[in-house]
Amino acid sequence: MDLTLFDDVLVLLEEGNMSRAARRRNVTQPAFSRRIRSFETWLGRPIIKRDSNRVEIEPALLANSAELQALVGHVRELRQRLAGYDPGRSIVTIAAQHSLIQSAFPEFAAAARQRYPVIGFRVRAANHNECMSLFLRGEASLLMCYERQNDVDLPFDDGIVRSVWGQDRLIPVVGGSLRFSLSVDGRPPADLPVIIYPPRSFFGETLARAGVTNLNDIGHAIAESAFSAGIKEMALAGLGLAWLPMSLIYNEVQSGTLVTCNHDNDTVPLSISLFAQPSNKVATQLCGLR
Repeated sequence: MDLTLFDDVLVLLEEGNMSRAARRRNVTQPAFSRRIRSFETWLGRPIIKRDSNRVEIEPALLANSAELQALVGHVRELRQRLAGYDPGRSIVTIAAQHSLIQSAFPEFAAAARQRYPVIGFRVRAANHNECMSLFLRGEASLLMCYERQNDVDLPFDDGIVRSVWGQDRLIPVVGGSLRFSLSVDGRPPADLPVIIYPPRSFFGETLARAGVTNLNDIGHAIAESAFSAGIKEMALAGLGLAWLPMSLIYNEVQSGTLVTCNHDNDTVPLSISLFAQPSNKVATQLCGLR
């Protein structure tokens, strides 16, 4: 059973806009529109109102969006259980942000294997928003992601199991020859180049909400990337100042290949959270690990 059309509809519900939904699905808008029409043909009724200027989602689809989301999740989970059935082994699909796959997930997986030796993982790495979408669509039964401290909770219903795996923080660092450009009190020079995150990325938004500009009121942007692992390598090469999760650069800070600016007084706290689908008993048990 191909769930592609159902996934298209779920993304359309999330975005509320055909062009944005098409970009999310990596297809042209005309191709995406044809796929939505195919779903309507299968359903036997339209799910959007079309006019020359815009489209509007039908109330019938909006009213049943949660049930549709749950249905797709259950079908996908059933397919995974049947395809990978092994009475002595459990496979859990986890969606996690790219940086956490490198930093927090290995420790989490090791703890899980110690408690449940027969467990295995299918890892889906994505950005923060896409990780939530994968989890909500049922393509992952476990979610590992950052949450901003003192921020509103993520938009999950009360049935979702939640726990905090650990704490992290974004810190400004420099590497290479730039390590020797800091003042005695650890402040960077005014002309120091900076590596920034896109404004709409999770870390970009996090820094902005914390009142920390990507440029840190200094220098100029030499590079922009949403991938913290790539930014880490650029910082190590001495390309510019970068804000990075401490969990991702702990070893480099300890060894001195990366140096914190302002003597580590500038930080943005984050929580590393776990979320589990209540229908998956193994995933809910993993939420209790520590």
